Amino acid sequence: MMNRGRVNFWTRVGALALAVVFVISFGLVGIGANSDISILELLGGSQEQEEQAEAPDSQEQISRAEQELEEDPENLRLIRRLAGLYIQNGQTDKAIEMLEDGRQAAPDDPVIALYLGQAYQGKAQGLTDEEERTAAYKQAGDAYATAAELQENKPQPYLLAGQAYDQAGEKGKAIEYWNGYLELEPEGEEAEAVKERIASLLEGGDTTGDAEAAPK
Repeated sequence: MMNRGRVNFWTRVGALALAVVFVISFGLVGIGANSDISILELLGGSQEQEEQAEAPDSQEQISRAEQELEEDPENLRLIRRLAGLYIQNGQTDKAIEMLEDGRQAAPDDPVIALYLGQAYQGKAQGLTDEEERTAAYKQAGDAYATAAELQENKPQPYLLAGQAYDQAGEKGKAIEYWNGYLELEPEGEEAEAVKERIASLLEGGDTTGDAEAAPK
């Protein structure tokens, strides 16, 4: 049975994933109560978030962003902006389509990868078919993993990748990316909970891939 600490862990990690999108509406948003890393630092910019925060209504923001992107369809900043608004508004399929195209155009952009992970995760949460939900979580994990590889010094994409892979049943990959998180932030807010989850997975023998042993 999952204990209260583990439930709190998943709640906090889920809130972190949502914060990747909510930064569109707010200014600086901290990752964790005691962390000095901000979402804007993670995403690497603030101009588009500041512009979006000026619009009072989400549909108004979407309509404005769609018009701007129609006029400048290759503008990566506008692609990120509109995709983020789609995610925030629950239009995950539209966001995924846009972000997949954006990733092909800019494969080294970590913001695209983070948004894509959130889009797939949001889609998975709305699916009732187990196979489809698992596949969507796997795609979320792959997107977060790409973001982690593009920003090797940022611990949060590793944490999100581990969560998504765990939800997809990819236990080995979950452990691999959670170990990456622990290497970067061994005393982080979620470190103990992550270690407990890794130990639980290893004790159960329910792992795939070549995951390293959990840190001691």
